[in-house]
Amino acid sequence: MDAKRSTARAVSPPFPAWIPSGHLAQPRPCGLAWDAVITTYIDGIRALGHLGLASRACMQDPEADLVAWLVKPGSAEGWDLPGVRVLGRGEHIDVPPAEPLDTATLQWAIEPDPEDYWTCPRQLHRAVATVAGVKPDPRVLSTFTSLECLTGECERCTKGEVAATPPDTGVVEEPCAHLCHRWGATR
Repeated sequence: MDAKRSTARAVSPPFPAWIPSGHLAQPRPCGLAWDAVITTYIDGIRALGHLGLASRACMQDPEADLVAWLVKPGSAEGWDLPGVRVLGRGEHIDVPPAEPLDTATLQWAIEPDPEDYWTCPRQLHRAVATVAGVKPDPRVLSTFTSLECLTGECERCTKGEVAATPPDTGVVEEPCAHLCHRWGATR
């Protein structure tokens, strides 16, 4: 192990319990602690560039042609983006250990923090849609735009979320248009 890598490990926080011990990847169930959003390797690296510091735990394996983010269970359900797969309850994905062998192709692109390992699904959707050349649906991607909205101080705000609408009904729910969304972006 090189000095740079050992220094990074020395300051890393303890890892979540679902991280495999030892030096080999192990299959872990999706849909319990997280779901996995998977893209091709090249698209994933490009999406990582769009996400920047907004990305949380992320695995990469150039040999298997994948990049996978961890998101809150159910938060990416129903995504229909080209080249993107969402693995949820009942499915498994190989997860690398905290210190994989140097020869392992499956590695952590961004190591999971035990307190904050979910990537925001709205930001991830926006990034992978951009990379795929798909115009994002603003109803899916609405975000907090004021401090009151972000901190929950505005009781009438629905956080910009849109209720699910029945398919083929012609009904379109709009994001929250409360005044707290008009005071400037905080995110």
